[in-house]
Amino acid sequence: MMYKMIVSAVRRHLEETLPLVKQLTEVNVMSRPIDGGREIGEVVLHLVRSLEYYLKGITTSQWEPPPYFLETYDSAESIIELTEKVFKQAKVYTSLISTSDLGRKIESFNRPTTVAELILEMIEHSIHHRGQITVYYRHLGVDPTPIPYII
Repeated sequence: MMYKMIVSAVRRHLEETLPLVKQLTEVNVMSRPIDGGREIGEVVLHLVRSLEYYLKGITTSQWEPPPYFLETYDSAESIIELTEKVFKQAKVYTSLISTSDLGRKIESFNRPTTVAELILEMIEHSIHHRGQITVYYRHLGVDPTPIPYII
């Protein structure tokens, strides 16, 4: 049951996040709506690439951060295209994770963790940045796409 819940949570998170990313077409990806903050395009790229980093690492043991530079992905369209590609691959990665993987220890970080703990932390990290993106949108005068929560 835990396995199905975790995999379902990751896939649901991807589906809920994609409409928010697609709203980048309504803003300039280079906008910095908060003094001292990062550009909204960079925050979105960070969210997308971190999901890829964790899921790829869990399934392949390759812990190499993928690039997310605004110089490379300098338009809403290029960021959306990358997101769709990464999210499609993320679904493949989740299909490679087995029930027995959830308890597997990973020693690659500042403390040992299990795959299940890492996936939960990955989702928490992504939700943090998803909230940041919604605040940025509001500062830029855009109503963020509502997320269909249970309650």
